[in-house]
Amino acid sequence: MSIIIVSDRAILRSVEVMSSVSAVDHPITEPLPVLATRPTFRATFAALQEANFRLYFAGLAATSAAGWLARLATDSLMIELTGDVGLVALVVASQLLPSIVLGPWGGVLSDRFAPRRTVVLTQLVVVLAALCLGVPAILGTAGVPLIVASSLLLGVAAAFEAPARAVLLVQVVGTRALPNAMSLNAAVQQLAGILGALLTAGLVAIIGSGWALVAAPVGPLAGIVMLLGIRRSALHPAIKVAARRGQIREAIRYVRRKPEIRTALLLISSLAFFALTASILMAWSANERYGLGTLGYTLFQTASAVGALLGSLLAARRRQLRLRDSALLLAGSGVVWACSGLAPFAGLFVVGLVASMLMRTAFMIGNDSLTQLSANGAIRGRVVSLYVVCMTGMQAAGALAAGWAVHALGGEITFLLAGGAPALIALTVVLVHTFRGRARRSVAYGA
Repeated sequence: MSIIIVSDRAILRSVEVMSSVSAVDHPITEPLPVLATRPTFRATFAALQEANFRLYFAGLAATSAAGWLARLATDSLMIELTGDVGLVALVVASQLLPSIVLGPWGGVLSDRFAPRRTVVLTQLVVVLAALCLGVPAILGTAGVPLIVASSLLLGVAAAFEAPARAVLLVQVVGTRALPNAMSLNAAVQQLAGILGALLTAGLVAIIGSGWALVAAPVGPLAGIVMLLGIRRSALHPAIKVAARRGQIREAIRYVRRKPEIRTALLLISSLAFFALTASILMAWSANERYGLGTLGYTLFQTASAVGALLGSLLAARRRQLRLRDSALLLAGSGVVWACSGLAPFAGLFVVGLVASMLMRTAFMIGNDSLTQLSANGAIRGRVVSLYVVCMTGMQAAGALAAGWAVHALGGEITFLLAGGAPALIALTVVLVHTFRGRARRSVAYGA
């Protein structure tokens, strides 16, 4: 699969000379990779040719399946103990809050220290969180405070894991193969989500939510074994930044100077606030609209994972990353999601759910890849952490807002807001981007 590095006006803005920011050690941002032709089906899996990536990939599959198992079992446990679907929003917010507070420091640490070590430590924290909730659930002593505490602990692990994984992935595959590797990562996470949802349904039905949580640590432990098997000698060199004051402020100033990253943050923030709380609306649909209960909720989660899997494979076949294309995907996803809330029967809702998640996942992969590849190598971890802070912060606020909206406005209105608002913002970005592009071409023609 041949790759050509091109530089048009949009890409030149990403190739920012960093001499004015003396604290950043790496001089320039590498140009965005563009494929000469659309990838073949076989080339869709090109990153798997790297032995280290295969280990990373297998470890992520195990970890992701266990993560879905733990999250869905926690949601089920909350519903079992309280009978209140709205309290699922509290679980979501508790898992996201630590990333808002600790995320920037997670980015600083990922730019300073070996990311593999950080990821291993975070997986041990995940094991601890699952056991600390699962065992009391089996004994019948678990309550809402313990569920919230366990969710907060999972959030702490995620705050440090996300930027560390981003830096580690670049070490494993390099920048040219990064978009393909990120797409495959998303694909395996969604495939693991399908298996995790099915496994959760079986375990919860047969042995209960507590035992499902106790089984979840098998995945992170397997992931740790895979990570430890990665050959250090085959890793791409990583830029490590010496400790100094003001590194978070430095990253914020850097992002403010990069229009592509600023716009990517706007798009992901709008999606996160309005639409990444899909589990709340799926729970409402399963319990209130279609009367399918826990079985319906699991079915909708599985359908969501199928759509996301297809979207990640679609993203792996993209020739290039363009902000306009990503915004159009977000707009399409929002429109379909808004319409799904009006589906008269569950089968049609599932179709809309798959289509919306397909476009949403393709958007998220492209948006994330564009952000990482537009970032300087010496500051990438901190940029990723700011991206995560924006996404999780808005998602946590959105979860609380969605929980309120479902009770106060009804599920149908909440669906319309959740899909329509990000679609409107994305279309505005497309129009502004198109207008500015025409203005630049007009100036260039006049010159």
